[in-house]
Amino acid sequence: MFSFDSKLHVLWCQVQVMSRMAFGVLMIFAIAYLLIMRSTTVSKTMPVTFILMLLGVACGYCGKVCIDTLGGTGSLWLLYWEILCMVHFLSIVFTPTLFKILHGPVAASQQTKQNIILPYWFRRFWFYATLLVFLPLFCGLSPFAGVSQWKDHFLLKVSIFDRLE
Repeated sequence: MFSFDSKLHVLWCQVQVMSRMAFGVLMIFAIAYLLIMRSTTVSKTMPVTFILMLLGVACGYCGKVCIDTLGGTGSLWLLYWEILCMVHFLSIVFTPTLFKILHGPVAASQQTKQNIILPYWFRRFWFYATLLVFLPLFCGLSPFAGVSQWKDHFLLKVSIFDRLE
């Protein structure tokens, strides 16, 4: 049988867990709100510094704490977050070089045939797919479970959906 003390202990444990989860979710919403408010201002002073300092460092640390609070691996999330911020930072700093890599050199005549290893459409596809799909997906899913666990989870959800029809 359970004693009153053990039930109180379980209740206290659940209150602690729920309060930490609520704090993590509240931090995520607060940071999103601050970023939206910052992006709606008229003056765009030092966008590279803003991206590097606020997103890379401040939001990275807060995000790591939130992920740890929600039960994930915060250091893995921080790694993907730093990669994502670094790709954005390098894209802003080296825009002409990135343009040449993704679109090719600007030539006066488009009739010259160049020997290229990877076609430009293929480079653009993988760059945008990595930046817009893979890094955010890994950043959001991998701290909480491995690839095989997510595969099993989604296959289970799809099989339940198939049984409903």
